[in-house]
Parts: sequence; C-alpha cells; structure tokens
Amino acid sequence: MSDFIPVIDAHCHIFPDKIAEKSRDSVRDFYELPMYTSGTVSHLQAERKQSIKIQNQNYKIVRQLICSPAVAPKQTESINHFISETVQNDSAFVGFGTIHPDNPDYEAILSGFKQQNLIGLKLHSDFQQFNIDESNMYPVYKTAQSLHLPVLFHMGDKKLKYSHPEKLACLLKEMPRLTAVAAHMGGYSHWTEALEILKPSEYLFFDISSTLQFISGDLLMKFIQKFGESQFFFGSDFPMWSPAKELETLVNFHYPEKLLYKLIYQNYADFLHYQKND
Repeated sequence: MSDFIPVIDAHCHIFPDKIAEKSRDSVRDFYELPMYTSGTVSHLQAERKQSIKIQNQNYKIVRQLICSPAVAPKQTESINHFISETVQNDSAFVGFGTIHPDNPDYEAILSGFKQQNLIGLKLHSDFQQFNIDESNMYPVYKTAQSLHLPVLFHMGDKKLKYSHPEKLACLLKEMPRLTAVAAHMGGYSHWTEALEILKPSEYLFFDISSTLQFISGDLLMKFIQKFGESQFFFGSDFPMWSPAKELETLVNFHYPEKLLYKLIYQNYADFLHYQKND
C-alpha cells in the first residue's frame, strides 16, 4: 500500500527559462496579484518531489497538466513545440496545446496535436482577446470536437467579459457535445453566475484552480451537487499559486474521504484514460 495519497494537478503553466520571469511578471501585472514562482519546468517538477503533509496525511503530486496560451499567431508553433518537447522528456506531464484565433491553418495545427503528444487545446480568451462564443471560433471548436480534443477554457475576469460564463453557456448550447473544461470553477470572480448560468452535461468539466482561496467549501459543494462529483478536477494554476497550499485549502474543506480522492486524483485519472482510449 502506498504511503501517500496521489494528486493530479490539472492546471499548470510553464515558460521557457529565458522568458520565465518576464512571463510571470506579465501575468502578475494583468491580474494585479502576487505570483508564487517564475514557472520554469524545473520549478514545476520540484513540486512533485515533495511530500505534502496535511492533517497527518501525506499527499504527493504525481502528474501535472501543462499549457501556455499563444497571445500572438506567430507564437503558436514555438509554444506547442515547447509543451510537446517537455511532455516527451517527462511522462508525468500532460500537455495541452494552443492556437491563436488568427491562425488560418488551425486545422493543420490541431490535427498535429496527437503526434506531438498534446491531448487537448487550451484557450485564454482574455489574453487572446476574443469572446468564447464568437462565430469565427466555431470552426476551431468543431475541428477540436472531430479530433476528440477537449478544450480547456480560461474562465472569468474581474474587468473583461471575453470569458464570462454566459459566453461558454452560449457556445455549449450550440455545441452540446464539445468536451469542455471550464477553468477556475467556471468563472474566476463570477462563481455565483457560473453556478446559475451553466447547465449540467456529461461533456462539461471544471477545474478548481485560482478558486479555492476565494470561496467557501459550501459553494464548491453546491457546484458538485449540480454538476456531479465526477466533473471536477483539482488544479493549482501554477506558477500563480503554490500547489501545496491550494491542496491544503481543499483538504481543509473537510469533504468525505471518497469525494476528496475523486477531486484530487481519480476524476482526472479517469478523464485522461478516456482521452487516451477515445
């Protein structure tokens, strides 16, 4: 029997060493929030090497989803190469690729994901400046759906409306079978609206990154009761937050042991198994 409980971190960002500090500072300035660290690959790998002790129980991060959005069309190829190379060098990483709305060759880019060991698409509409439900994005979503690529959407912003929950609700009304992961519990700073607006679906999942320290355990439980306990994944939004501290916050919600295990490990393990065998 293992001497620790495994954890999958389903939302992490990494940057090449030479631009990590600059990238971190850009994110810090955009959100006006302090950052945990710079977001290099080695920093993220170090999170897996530590044993996290919470309430006399040992936890250990065993897998991490990595991604990085392209904020300009010319960045897409290099970012996807960086994520792909990182995944190939470390099997504990799970890679999601990127695309920019102005990439005309989106079909070729998305079609190449599986060969690059990229199992999904990450979009950050606030950074990339497009509304989630814009009509010109539907061909991208349809291509992703046809290729069985889940789409991880950044959700919510205090100032901008590009990623408001209502945008995702409109998209999913038109494309109900698109596998979507709504980051930040469906809408950073818009959680009550996300709970009200979004509709339960077997194709809609949530990660709870950049959320836990801003909400109560009761609110997360309301989401779980509405959407289903199998639809939620633990995530840290590294390098913005410390994965260990985010995990501690979740553990301190004092959920039943079986539910906690699903949130921190089993749900995403099942999700990855499905994606691999789809």
